[in-house]
Amino acid sequence: MDIVIDVWVSAFRWLIRTFRLIDITVEMPPQLQSRNAWQVIICNHQSWVDIVVLQVSFRDVGPVLKFFTKHELIWVPFVGLAMWFLGFPYVYRASSSGQGLSAAKRENNETVLKREGRRFLDKPVGVINFVEGTRFTPAKRDSRGSPYVNLLQPRRGGLLQTMVVLEDQIETVLNATIQYESHVPGFWDLLSGRSGGVQLVVEELRKPPTDQDALTDWLNELWVEKDKELSTEP
Repeated sequence: MDIVIDVWVSAFRWLIRTFRLIDITVEMPPQLQSRNAWQVIICNHQSWVDIVVLQVSFRDVGPVLKFFTKHELIWVPFVGLAMWFLGFPYVYRASSSGQGLSAAKRENNETVLKREGRRFLDKPVGVINFVEGTRFTPAKRDSRGSPYVNLLQPRRGGLLQTMVVLEDQIETVLNATIQYESHVPGFWDLLSGRSGGVQLVVEELRKPPTDQDALTDWLNELWVEKDKELSTEP
């Protein structure tokens, strides 16, 4: 299944370059050259296009990228079944109104995180953590009372479980910041060549703490700096 993902990403990268679907500018640490190392990638999230940008940019410098995705997407025709078949774990996410999860859904998430975390030990993988839990919009920012201008409040749950399960395997923790130059494109904008440009800046971090309160503080500090970076022109 990982070979299928690699072929898909390589084909999509060829389409992007051939038809100039989107102009991706990447700043990547020069030491990232191994596909045989476990990576954890912490990233802001604005659009489905984020996933394409990350997959294409990391294709030759890291292992196959996977991420936890919201449970509702499993019902999307073709896409939902394909992502499940390729090993992308499904978890429940809080609603856009910010309402919390039920006890049953939280228990389900914990079970999935533990099971899939152990599966990630089988071979090198890059685990993408969209720690905001959903795509950013100004409306979600305002309704949830986020203290940031360009970001939602980060959540520690998925990252904490990833760090606990993969702690001995993780060789690299990366902070990825995606910034679109003109507007945040949708997937159809990408396919139509109306995405404009995007900048991906990646920096290596020290491993975050696995204490819950310390990890929350660590994420908030990281988000303050990321928000400042997103407030400047790309």
